Amino acid sequence: MNCPKCAGLLIQEELQEQGGRFQGWRCIQCGLRLDQQILHNRPTVPPQGGEDAEDDRDLSPSSPSDPLEIT
Repeated sequence: MNCPKCAGLLIQEELQEQGGRFQGWRCIQCGLRLDQQILHNRPTVPPQGGEDAEDDRDLSPSSPSDPLEIT
């Protein structure tokens, strides 16, 4: 799976923090991290216009299945 930010390789990782363990994805090129909570909190509609029009990319993983399903 490719990173939505830089098109680098996303690898699945399991992290343990104070809140517990969770699975997510990390880009080995730019370090972008994605998990279910990050995707849930992302706005569904990109901001309108402005100088940062290039940053209006959809950053959700481009995979037909849900690779971030927590088991």
